[in-house]
Amino acid sequence: MYLFGRRGRIAPGNNRGALAWATEVTQKVNEVVEIPVTLYTSVFGPEVGTLVWSVFVPDLATLERNTDRLQADDGLLDLTDRGAQFTVGGLDDTLAQIIHGEPDPTRQIQYVAVVQAVCANRNLARGMAVGVEIAQMAEKITGSPTLFASGATGPYGGVAWFTGFESIQALQTQQEALAADAGWIELLDREAGTAYQENPDLTTSRVYRRLL
Repeated sequence: MYLFGRRGRIAPGNNRGALAWATEVTQKVNEVVEIPVTLYTSVFGPEVGTLVWSVFVPDLATLERNTDRLQADDGLLDLTDRGAQFTVGGLDDTLAQIIHGEPDPTRQIQYVAVVQAVCANRNLARGMAVGVEIAQMAEKITGSPTLFASGATGPYGGVAWFTGFESIQALQTQQEALAADAGWIELLDREAGTAYQENPDLTTSRVYRRLL
C-alpha cells in the first residue's frame, strides 16, 4: 500500500479564496477518481497555511490510472491553473510505501500527527526495523493505530510515522501518554538517536487538521 500526497502553501492575502478553491478542487477530484481524496491543512506548527491532499492506494498501477484520469479532465486542469493565484511556489508531490499498519476506513479522522526522519548513513535496514518498533510501541501506549512508511520519493532513506485522531482531545490525551511513558522515552534515546540522522531540518513533527 502507498500513501500519495500533494501539497502547497496558501499565498498571503486571500485565505478565503484559497480555501474555497481547495474545497472545489477536492470535490472535483473525487468526482473523477476511484478512491476518495482527503484535504488537510497544517496547524500548530511551521508552514501554517499548507494544504495537503492525500489518498491511500493499494498499488502504483491504481495511482497511475487515477492520475491519468485527472490529467485528462479539462475541468480539473482549469481549476489547477486557477490555483496559481492562491499558492506560493507551486505544488509538490510525495509518495510513501506503508511498511507497518493500514488505514481503518471506519475511523473518522480529524487530526493526523506526522513525524518524519531520514535513516542515518549505513543504517537503512536498522532504521526500517526501529521504525516498526517505534510504531508498535506507540500503538501499545496510546491504543491508536500508527502507520510507519518508507519514502518512495524525497530524501533517500526518508521515513515517517502517521497517527490519526478522532478529535483534538484524543490528540492531546495520547500525546501526553507518550510523553509520560518512561519506556517510550528510553526507546527513542536508545534507538532513534543513532538510527536516524541528527538534523533538525530532516527530523520534523507536524499536525494536520482535516478540512474535507
